[in-house]
Amino acid sequence: MKLQEALEFLTADQLKQRRALAGISDRSTRKADIAAALAHHLLTGDIGHIWERLEELEVKAIAEAVHSWHGRFDKVRFRAKYGEVPDQMKPTYSYSWRSREEPRRSVLPLFFYQREIPEDLRPRLAKLAPPPEEMKIATLTEEELPAAVGRKGGPLRRAAGEELVRHDLPAVLGLIGQGGITVGAKTGLPGSAAAAKIESVLLGGDWYAEEDDRGRARWAGGPIRPIRPFAWPLLLQTAGLVKLDGSKLALTARGKKARTQPLEEVVTHLFGRWQAKGSPDELRRIDLIKGQTSKGARLSAVAERRAVIAAALEECCPVGSWISVDELFRQMQFRGHHFEVTHNPWKLYLTDANYGSLGYEGYASFNILQARYTLAYLFEYLASLGMIDVAYTLPYGARPDYTGNWGTDEFEFLSRYDGLQYIRLNALGAYCLGLSPSYQPVLEQKRHLFAAGTDLDLVLLREPEAAERLLLEQIAKPLAPGRWGLDPDALLRLSADAGERGRIRGFLEAAADDRLPADIEQLLDTVGERATALTDAGAARLIRCKDPAIAAMLVSDPATGSHCLRGGDRLICVPEPKLAAFRKGLAKLGFVLPETSNG
Repeated sequence: MKLQEALEFLTADQLKQRRALAGISDRSTRKADIAAALAHHLLTGDIGHIWERLEELEVKAIAEAVHSWHGRFDKVRFRAKYGEVPDQMKPTYSYSWRSREEPRRSVLPLFFYQREIPEDLRPRLAKLAPPPEEMKIATLTEEELPAAVGRKGGPLRRAAGEELVRHDLPAVLGLIGQGGITVGAKTGLPGSAAAAKIESVLLGGDWYAEEDDRGRARWAGGPIRPIRPFAWPLLLQTAGLVKLDGSKLALTARGKKARTQPLEEVVTHLFGRWQAKGSPDELRRIDLIKGQTSKGARLSAVAERRAVIAAALEECCPVGSWISVDELFRQMQFRGHHFEVTHNPWKLYLTDANYGSLGYEGYASFNILQARYTLAYLFEYLASLGMIDVAYTLPYGARPDYTGNWGTDEFEFLSRYDGLQYIRLNALGAYCLGLSPSYQPVLEQKRHLFAAGTDLDLVLLREPEAAERLLLEQIAKPLAPGRWGLDPDALLRLSADAGERGRIRGFLEAAADDRLPADIEQLLDTVGERATALTDAGAARLIRCKDPAIAAMLVSDPATGSHCLRGGDRLICVPEPKLAAFRKGLAKLGFVLPETSNG
């Protein structure tokens, strides 16, 4: 759009106002003459006196438009970078300086028309407005993280994601392998009992302990736990590592294999499947946003939302550096990582469907929907997968940016995830996002768990972690406080699976303070030999012959001999896959095998 065209869209009064702003002495009354005079002056005349009247923020608005945004003013991106927008660019702005809310006569309307600078005016302004500085990403080191945050100065808690998932993934798979986790038959969601069991094997438990949630009124925002114990069954089901067996979860073949695969391969698979197929929608976990299942809510596709956030992490989160979630949100808005949560915000509401509808101006802001969804995605799923390190506090009063909405006076938080303050994309997360071609694990040096004594005894050197205790309980029996004894029968039973057999040996070798004694090594070798001594060759049909001569003939004749084995004086054994071929061979010899009720 050229300047002359933009001016022609204005009324005569609006043109006169701009003429006065520009200080043009011409007093023509015809609209076309006023527009022509304005265009000539702004494009070729001396506008130095106009430029001097611009405030610093207004100059930046022009600079961003002409150098970065193809002449347009992007309110969201500008606010993200500078914290505010010029008054003239706000929705309530009136072009008339007579407005009571706008006593200052800003000259910005001379350059912007419908928030766009005409294309023939841009080159001139580009020479006057210096190119804007690049918006840098504000990061922190470990030492720069604050000890306390929020209005109440709550202590900041930290958790290293790689350490957690390295412990939690095998622990949860092992727990499910024992068959003790019950979930909803239709939803796959864990109930309180299942969440408590899962929490018992997680390193450090859930993000929040029971005492963090105790005594809070339900109207204050609802329960703040579970988070990690809720996420794990859903992540594993979505990725096909576990499945419903009746009302309980059971390991699939992929799940059993995952227990011996490299951590990064399993987590990458879990992340990829959740991105594409994860259910339910993370928004459902924000209890106070009502109306999500109402007719006409028209929520957007969750896979699209997740893809946008993942792209934002790639661009906005330098690997190994802490970044505040507010800085992440600022960068997402400035760099265009935008997603819709709903295409009809009128159906979503806080407290009351009428007065608290998010359809009202400003009620469905980025902070209410996009930010809250992102917090749930990060804190419940990516942090559980170990892709990010987190620093967080209790959610009560941690993010009060929702208080301008109707009916929120009694809320202490908008979501249980409001306490997430800082994140750090770690090496595992970088690998899962495709930022790194390989993964080098960060392994914490732990004290050895036990000293192996005589008679298969294990003397504990420290308190076992949840996953270690779970495995100890499977392969050993407590003999006395701090002393366990290996159970040969349990070892043999568990060693039927080759992967489990290797995992048990690896655990014992890594947890011992020295080389395993000869008696334990011999036990493991014997268990391995016995576990592989027999092979299940599959189902077979046992056939009784009338006399030994017929049995001898059938196992030796070319028509049938390759399909059966001698099973006794008058018995022959035919594998199920070869039964049809055996019957054809019998027909050639003039015999027939009668059909049975199960044959």
